[in-house]
Amino acid sequence: MKLFRKLYLQVFLGMFILAVCLLSFSAWEVKRQGILEAREYGTGQAERNALRFQEKNAEEKINVLGDHLRDIVILNNFQECFGSNSVLWRDGEELRNLSPYILDQELLDEMRRNARVSETEVFVSGPFAAGERRLLVFYKARAGFGEENTYGFAIFQDVTELYGRVRKLVLWGMAFAGILLFVISLLLYKKLYGLLRPLEELKSGAADIAAGEYESRILVRGRDEIGDVTKSFNQMAEQVERHMEELRKVNEKQKQLLGSLAHEMKTPLTAMIGNADLLLTVRLKEEQREQSLTYILEESKRLARLSEKMLELTGLYENGGAGAIMKCVEIGRLFGRLEGFAAFRLKEKRLSLEMKKPEAGLSALMDEDLMESLLLNLVDNACKASETGGRILVSADSQGIYVEDFGRGIPKAEIGRVTEAFYMVDRARGRSAGGSGLGLALCRQIADIHGAKLLIESREQEGTKVSFVWGEKDRLHEGG
Repeated sequence: MKLFRKLYLQVFLGMFILAVCLLSFSAWEVKRQGILEAREYGTGQAERNALRFQEKNAEEKINVLGDHLRDIVILNNFQECFGSNSVLWRDGEELRNLSPYILDQELLDEMRRNARVSETEVFVSGPFAAGERRLLVFYKARAGFGEENTYGFAIFQDVTELYGRVRKLVLWGMAFAGILLFVISLLLYKKLYGLLRPLEELKSGAADIAAGEYESRILVRGRDEIGDVTKSFNQMAEQVERHMEELRKVNEKQKQLLGSLAHEMKTPLTAMIGNADLLLTVRLKEEQREQSLTYILEESKRLARLSEKMLELTGLYENGGAGAIMKCVEIGRLFGRLEGFAAFRLKEKRLSLEMKKPEAGLSALMDEDLMESLLLNLVDNACKASETGGRILVSADSQGIYVEDFGRGIPKAEIGRVTEAFYMVDRARGRSAGGSGLGLALCRQIADIHGAKLLIESREQEGTKVSFVWGEKDRLHEGG
C-alpha cells in the first residue's frame, strides 16, 4: 500500500525529528544550567576568597613590611586563600601561577572589556578546552590588595565532569529514544495497517467488481470516515449488481424475443416463398393465382403487425419505461378515443363495444400513449376471442380499468403463461385470427411501467376479464 508506506514513513520521520529535538534541547539545557550554576558558584567563591585574602593581609599589616618580605607574605597568603588553579598578577606581571595552564592577562582584559565588565567585578569566560579538560576562568583585574600596587587574579574551575554528564545523558537518551521509537514504530505499524486495511479491501473490491464479480462486498470495520466510505461502496456495489441483473434480464428477454420472432417468422415466410415460387414456375388458374396472392398479402400484413409490436415491446424492455411521460389523464377522454380506434376491428366481426364510462373528472397519472396501446391490445384480443355478433365490455372505477369479453375463454392451466411473448393457447386459431402472441406481453410491460398489476380471470366457453389494477399511490381519483 503506497499510502500506508507514505503515512508510516512521514509519521516515523516526524517522531524521529521530535525525539532528536527533545534530546538536543535536554542536553543543551542541562549543560546551560550546569555552566550557569558553576559560574554563580565560582563568582561567589572568587569574591569570598578575595575578601578573605584582603582581610588576611590587613591583619598581618603587610604595608609596614619591606617590599621583598611583603611579596613573600602576599604570595603565601594568596596560595593559602586561593589554593591551586589560580594565577596572581601585579601591574600586568605574573607573580604566582598555581595552575598547570598559562594565561595571558592582556587577552583576559580584552575579553573583559568586550563583555563590558569593570575591573573591580569578576569576569567569567566561557568554557574553553585545555587538552582534554573544559575550564571556566574567573578573572578580576583590580583585587584591591595593598595600597601601592595593583593586583589582579584569575581562578580556574574544571567543568569537564559536567560535559561528561551531558555526554552520558545524550547516550542514554539516544538508547532510550531508540528503544521507544522501535516500540512505538511497531505499534504505529500495526495501528496504521489496521486503519488503512479497509482502503486496500476497497481497492480489491473495486477490482472484483471491474472483473464482473458484482456480488463482492467489503466488511465494515468501524464507524469512522473510512467506515462511511465502505458503507457507500457496498451501497454502490448493490446498485451496480441490481442494475447488471436488470440488464441481464432485459438481455435474456430480448434473446428470447428474437428467438421467438425467428420461429414465428419462419413458417409464414416459408409459405410465402413457396406461393411466390409457385406463381413464377407454374401456370395456375385465375382462382388459384388469386388464392396464392391473397395468402401472400395476408401473411405480409401479419408480419408487418408482428414487427410493429416487436419494436414497441423491445423499446419498453430496453428503457424500462424511462421515456414514459406521466401526466394526469381523464379516463373518459381515454375511453372516447378508444371507441374510434377500435371501430374498424369491431365492424369486421360485427361486435358491439359497451363502454361504462366513468364519472366525470375521474383521472389517473399515466402515459397516455402507452395506455391507449394497452386498451387497444386488450380490445383486439377480446375481438379475436369473441364469436361474430358478440359483445365486449370496457369499464373503469377508482381501482382500475377492465376489459371483458364473452368468448371462448382460456384454459385454467394456460392463464399463467398467456402474458409470455409469442405464447398462444391455440396457435393455429391465433394465426388465423391474425395474432402473434405479443399483445398481452406488451400489456404486462405497460402495467409494470405504471406500477400496476394485470389480472386475468377466465373460464372456457364463458369469456375472459382482464383487469388493469393501479397501485396504491396511483389510484384513480376525481378532479384530475
